[in-house]
Amino acid sequence: MNSVKSDTALDGLNDAFAPAVPGVPGLVSVVIPNWNGKKFLPGCLDSLFQQTYEQVEVIVVDNGSADGSLELLADRYPRVKVIRFAVNTGFSVAVNAGIRQARGEFVALLNNDTVVDPCWLSEMVRAMAEHPEIGSAGCKMLAYDDRSLLDGAGDGYRRGGLPGRIGHREIDRGQFDTPRYILGACGGAALYRLSMLDDIGLFDEDYFAYLEDVDIALRAQSRGYKCLYIPSSIIYHLGCGTTGSGYHPMVVRLSCQNNWNTIVKNIPGPLLIKFLPHILYWQLYYFAVVIVRGGQIGPWLQGAWRALALLPQMLEKRRQINSQRRVPLEYLEEMIMRSEQDLAESRQRLIEQSRKI
Repeated sequence: MNSVKSDTALDGLNDAFAPAVPGVPGLVSVVIPNWNGKKFLPGCLDSLFQQTYEQVEVIVVDNGSADGSLELLADRYPRVKVIRFAVNTGFSVAVNAGIRQARGEFVALLNNDTVVDPCWLSEMVRAMAEHPEIGSAGCKMLAYDDRSLLDGAGDGYRRGGLPGRIGHREIDRGQFDTPRYILGACGGAALYRLSMLDDIGLFDEDYFAYLEDVDIALRAQSRGYKCLYIPSSIIYHLGCGTTGSGYHPMVVRLSCQNNWNTIVKNIPGPLLIKFLPHILYWQLYYFAVVIVRGGQIGPWLQGAWRALALLPQMLEKRRQINSQRRVPLEYLEEMIMRSEQDLAESRQRLIEQSRKI
């Protein structure tokens, strides 16, 4: 694997503090949340069973599907372990249920609306072996419908609390073909050490869906676990396979709610004060965008109100996260600012790309 640029604020930190967690060495437990995704499952599962990496167990967590998903799994995929919920519990509850049933040393999360390259897992597992300082790994995500376009090269986050996928909708010209440290991996295609999840906790079930991967990335960084982007590990992602749009009312409501949840939980006081102008700007920017492009003022207000109702729980989680932080504030600030720069550079390339079309 190519060399990886180090983080100046945290050189020398490794995973020596990681607790020992029972798990079959080398085994990867792939957890796939599913809600009425019957039309996506065959492509996703068939590609998983063609992996060059052989130590794999597959767990599908079904969130009350009514489209025949369970019947499909029983008829065509008896190897798959199925966890059933009667209703849609959301992403976080579903994947946590799968993680708790996982037997592997590693846990991979995978959206059902994906097809994975045969070397998807082998490349990320190799990175885990070569880089003991990382607690998670992300992959190159290409668009399902146009494989010349990037779906993302890792999760980004701004000082203003607005997330984004680095490289989203850029033409893949090799600009993300070098391994690099990133804030975190997209939860739709990520590999985690089970020991890290045992240390920092699972996905926040108050989130239901959206930004839970950014939240866990920030928590991991706070505890000293890095994330490495692996360009040789590739998947193809449809995106919004369940809701159909980034401006669906549910997406807007939950994104607004969890924007605020993530800020409250994960940004330490000195950085919160420092970032405040950016927070006001970017949250107002998101509010304007969802109104102008989606006309979704009602869902946004619902999300803001729900975030306010959750404030006591988030403040308690904030206290726990801050008390367990293992890295200096300078490291967190550097990581977030670098991530923000990645998103800004990606946006500029998109603008230039559109001018050439």
